[in-house]
Amino acid sequence: MPPCNFQPEEYTGMSKERMMEIRRQNCSPMTMKVTYYKKPVFIHQGYMQWLWDVDGKRYLDLFAGVATVSVGHCHPKVVAAAEKQLKRLWHTTHIYVNPPLHEYCEKLASYLPDPLKVVYLTNSGSEANDLAMLMARLHTGNFDIITLRYTSPHEL
Repeated sequence: MPPCNFQPEEYTGMSKERMMEIRRQNCSPMTMKVTYYKKPVFIHQGYMQWLWDVDGKRYLDLFAGVATVSVGHCHPKVVAAAEKQLKRLWHTTHIYVNPPLHEYCEKLASYLPDPLKVVYLTNSGSEANDLAMLMARLHTGNFDIITLRYTSPHEL
């Protein structure tokens, strides 16, 4: 593999055996049934595109953080931006006015074609779908909804 100048912290946490015991007893049963490997990989730390297991072995993470943060793990620019914001303000409701929220909405709206200029922020895809159905009902006056179901691999 290509060289990497990052040195992960030494792992000093619970044993692999204890993690597997907890996984069997306290985690979703699906975590034991749906696996992508013969032997579990015990990940301890990540940096950019790299992951390290509890034994210090390095892996190239081709998922790059499983799509939630597609810049890899602990990207220095993302960490710096998050740290800056966390030192200033964590989480507030939309009833309060705060600059980052409005800067984000303005920038996001600037990418929308006319006449779309309003951004609706939600916490999840489920909330976004609920909001879309509510808005469609309010706009059309109809309350019937036709849905299609797609079963993705992670729902199995």
